Amino acid sequence: MAHSRTQAPRNGSSVLGTSIKGLLLTAGVAAIANIGRKTAVQAPTAMADDWCAGLAREHKATLAVIDKLQAVSPEHPERRTMMMISLTHMISKHAMQEENVIYPMLRRGESAEAADALNREHGQVKAMLYELNHMEKGNPAFVTTLGELRSALEEHMREEEDSLFPALRERLSEDENRKLSREMNMAGLMLA
Repeated sequence: MAHSRTQAPRNGSSVLGTSIKGLLLTAGVAAIANIGRKTAVQAPTAMADDWCAGLAREHKATLAVIDKLQAVSPEHPERRTMMMISLTHMISKHAMQEENVIYPMLRRGESAEAADALNREHGQVKAMLYELNHMEKGNPAFVTTLGELRSALEEHMREEEDSLFPALRERLSEDENRKLSREMNMAGLMLA
């Protein structure tokens, strides 16, 4: 009888040990996958020479996703839903980088009013994303609203790329631009 009592804990701890090892292995694989996903999502910005070029790449990628989404037939609402999830994530990460790193730098100079306007435009974009995410994906208004989102983003991006961001980059020293690039990439990695 004593022998069987000593066996039970060993078997129990063996099962527990195996479960813990499996859990740790799964957690490790998930952590590695998460790092890979974050790296892939942040790649367009991180691979750029500077913050301004990185943001321009993200702008281009965002418009490309919208163009692909516009081409998806209303008969494929599941595909539209999955693409909206990706688009919302892309825009959210991008907005975080700009709102938490770039726009505060704009505010330090003579562009405080412009930074405030850009923040308001981000709010409008987020409202459109909310509407699109909660709309029936087969609804004809989906494509119309998506087109409005694209137009608003394109105008916003053009202002940033053509005037505000180049002026900020010129105002900053080479070291300040490098630091801004690092800070922007770190902000992006948080949401990537």
